[in-house]
Amino acid sequence: MPTEVRTVVVDDEVGLGPYLQGWEDLAVACNRPFCLPGWMLAWWREAEWARGELRVVFVFDRDELIGVGPFFANPTFGLIELRLLAAGFSHRIGPLARPGTEDRVAAALAPALASTRPQPASIVFEGVDEADAWPQRIARHWPSHQPRIRTDAKMDAPLIGLGGDYDSWLGKRSKNFRKGTRRRSNRLEEAGVRSRTTAEPEAIESLLALHHARWLERGGSDIDGGSARVLNAAAEKLAADSRFEIVLLEGPDGPISAELMVRAGDTATLWTGGFDPAWSSLAPGTMSILAALREAADAGVRSVDLGGGGDEYKQRLADVNRPIAWQTIFPRGRRYPLIRMRLAPKHAVHAARRAGQRLPGPVRQMMRKLARRTYLQPLIPLPLLPL
Repeated sequence: MPTEVRTVVVDDEVGLGPYLQGWEDLAVACNRPFCLPGWMLAWWREAEWARGELRVVFVFDRDELIGVGPFFANPTFGLIELRLLAAGFSHRIGPLARPGTEDRVAAALAPALASTRPQPASIVFEGVDEADAWPQRIARHWPSHQPRIRTDAKMDAPLIGLGGDYDSWLGKRSKNFRKGTRRRSNRLEEAGVRSRTTAEPEAIESLLALHHARWLERGGSDIDGGSARVLNAAAEKLAADSRFEIVLLEGPDGPISAELMVRAGDTATLWTGGFDPAWSSLAPGTMSILAALREAADAGVRSVDLGGGGDEYKQRLADVNRPIAWQTIFPRGRRYPLIRMRLAPKHAVHAARRAGQRLPGPVRQMMRKLARRTYLQPLIPLPLLPL
């Protein structure tokens, strides 16, 4: 049967209404928690650095929704860049396509993005799954001249192959890891620490407070004051279906550790966590992650995404590394040299941050502090350039 692929571009939240359920269904089918509309649109409404106009592209085959391009038009250096919703706030974001239709969806997305007005100077893919190859697919179908693709950064992104069975997964860890886990679990229990899962606003407040306490000695966190508003808005949309959960370890005097988990399909992603440094001898951060893994397995989750960064604790838990990438499509035409020249300061910051990743940890922390006080911050929001 011949296909009749068509696109609908929506530039305001009211217009998204008829498509939200189909968008959510696609995010679930693609196992992409941070592509859920309840998450992405919470960021759009509440994040302090979200600005511009919506450019969400829906791709239909006849009446069936087969793809979503969740973009917005962002003014940058006097130009318009198309960026992904939740960029800088989440990893493993990107376009969605019903499995098996990726190339057809890209073939529809490319001309739809090219025809948006004002005409985009670039299309930016931040923190996308490198294996998805969305920039390459869309560039291949771009009308007129073949665009250039710039790779701004790549980052390790470990995954846990949970397989829906926590005990089996734990049994595959080293003997020392299992022994240490039992010892710390017993000591936490003796100290009156208990685990619970919730999405209450008080839990969000505790999560962020513990996160900042953990990062204080490491130069501070990039998570700003608007994050609480984003998380509360996301919880309102996602908690009822258990897609948004905070796993708390609570002692007699209150929470000592917390981990935020967002779920879609058979995948869960850990957004961030934190713990009280006073309890660090019992590894509360790792213990709250393990509590989250048990909760996820009980819900049938098979894969847990630990997010970007090759931190040692992630490597100890992970079963595989699936990198994420920051890439930019540059349409080629008469404006191409001017666009590259205007965006050169932004790309210089990318290059500086890539170089910074190779520096020793204490030096990176010092640079993180300096970046908050210098010209680097207004050029591009810090969360977009992870250390």
